[in-house]
Amino acid sequence: MRILLPLLLLTLGTALGAVLAGLRARRLRQEAESESRRLREQAEAEAARQRQNEQNALMGTVAAGIAHEIRNPLSTLRINLQLLREDWENPITEREQKGRKRIDVLLRETERLDAVVAGLVRFAAGHAPRLEPTNLNTLAGELLDFLAPQAERSRIRLVRDFEKNLPAVDVDPNLIRQAIVNLLFNAQQVLPSGGEIRVRTFENGQYVKLSVTDNGPGIPAEHREKIFNLYFSTKPGGTGLGLPTVKKIVEEHQGTIEVDTELNKGTTFTICLKKSAS
Repeated sequence: MRILLPLLLLTLGTALGAVLAGLRARRLRQEAESESRRLREQAEAEAARQRQNEQNALMGTVAAGIAHEIRNPLSTLRINLQLLREDWENPITEREQKGRKRIDVLLRETERLDAVVAGLVRFAAGHAPRLEPTNLNTLAGELLDFLAPQAERSRIRLVRDFEKNLPAVDVDPNLIRQAIVNLLFNAQQVLPSGGEIRVRTFENGQYVKLSVTDNGPGIPAEHREKIFNLYFSTKPGGTGLGLPTVKKIVEEHQGTIEVDTELNKGTTFTICLKKSAS
């Protein structure tokens, strides 16, 4: 019995050691697999960013070339139309008045086309955000102050629903300002008879969100999948660059934009950005 007990303890100790060694080996293998997966995902993300940068660079080059080819004849067309308008400065007969109106229409269309081309070049060129800690309450508040007189004339009520002590986000203030302005103008355009635009900011986990809500007609189902498509617009004279530009700016900040809409009740666009690392 005295001999068996030590042998039993030795056997148990050996078995326990083997179990612990196996668990340790398993943990090390899992850690190695996890690290390998992390490195692989990191490499894939970097490769995706590189491909996107190359695609953006190519798109910018192509857009610049197209713009150059369009702007040269467009400039000639505009100059000649301006000269024609000078010749028809004081129309007398009904025919002359109709001719002058047509010249004015053509001039406006050339100016709109030039604006579309310029917008395409800016969109295709992309942006290189200069990040700095920014408070979205301050940024949105300044924009609402600026738009308030125009909103009042349009009988639109601007509502601020800002979360107190909102964490900062690392963004390029000028680019995010442009994105918010586009959303505000978009909301304003769907309220020709007046209404309400609510701007809300709030913290959500590791993110800070800003939403722009209008109580307009909402987005029809057949348009919801197209609103971020380049050049898609249902507004007369719209360029179809506003919402695609917003989406591109947000994505260049590694953020997301969501839309929630209901017919006859309104639409909400929500920008989601990571909290500042500092």
